Amino acid sequence: MVSKSDRLRVAVLMGGPSSEHEVSLQGGQNVVAALSPELFQVRPVVITKDGAWRVAPRKWTPPSGGQPFDPHDTDGWREHAGACEGVVALREWGVDVALPILHGRFGEDGTVQAVLAAAGIPYAGSDTAGSAVAFDKVRAKEVFRYHGIDTPDFDVIPVDELVRGRRGRIEAWAERFGFPLVLKNPRGGSTLEVKLARDEGEALSAIEDLVAGAERLMVEEYVAGRELTVGVVEDREQGGPVALPVVEIRPKSAGFFDYHEKYAADGAEEICPAPIPDEIAEHARTIALTVHRTLGLRGLSRTDMILDADGRLRVLEVNTLPGMTERGLVPLAAAVNGLDFPGLVANLVRTAQLPT
Repeated sequence: MVSKSDRLRVAVLMGGPSSEHEVSLQGGQNVVAALSPELFQVRPVVITKDGAWRVAPRKWTPPSGGQPFDPHDTDGWREHAGACEGVVALREWGVDVALPILHGRFGEDGTVQAVLAAAGIPYAGSDTAGSAVAFDKVRAKEVFRYHGIDTPDFDVIPVDELVRGRRGRIEAWAERFGFPLVLKNPRGGSTLEVKLARDEGEALSAIEDLVAGAERLMVEEYVAGRELTVGVVEDREQGGPVALPVVEIRPKSAGFFDYHEKYAADGAEEICPAPIPDEIAEHARTIALTVHRTLGLRGLSRTDMILDADGRLRVLEVNTLPGMTERGLVPLAAAVNGLDFPGLVANLVRTAQLPT
């Protein structure tokens, strides 16, 4: 048995200021429960929507009887005004690994990784540079194009240029791409910031919804087809990243994999392994590995793509901190591949590196 002094001290970061705050709390709750107390000394950190860090007491222990801890119940936890104070508290504790289970802004955009790196705290997952490029859908697609990775055609426009002449822009996009149009905040961290517009009226409404929180707007060609996703996990025993089985996502009601379809209990059907020909599945897995390596990612990633009627695979985007909830696509694929959730989490902790 590992002695208490030999257990790795793991800080699990969850919550954050993004629109996926609650989903992050659910994932963090699952991860804390998956970290064996025989091997790890866990300290949850709940980051509030306004950026405060609520750090569990030093001698915090998970609830007994296999009950999950409640990330909303942080009475008695010490609250720190922001990230700088929060990481100081973790350093004073002697944290070995920080495990960000965060989404969107602050979590996936490289910000928290930069904070942890500045404090000299090893963390799991992609570094600041890889996270920042992957999070910005425009920059990522530019990298895809440069490296010959197939991705739907797109256009980008600064929001301040949309103050006037929106109808003219929409007409130009409709002529170039046809309806429906996919409109995105390229630095949005959630499907809440992706809109599908089937006509000019819906496009105007989508623009109105998206411009409030964006500097640029990305308009993308809509590609009809089957939605696939491929997770990649680092495996030191195999000497590098490994692509998991392909998952097919079949939305039940929406025209695409929206927020409800992604997280609700009655949301999309997720099938793994995807019922597609072996050669297409292998090609999808190769693409996901190429994306992971090309963007310089580490630890964990998930690449979303579309398989059109002609058998062509096109990459939509890549996630550097995929969801770790019960509906999580990477945990589903890992389980099919023989890696249970505690094993997936422990593997992610072991891939943590000293920041450079």
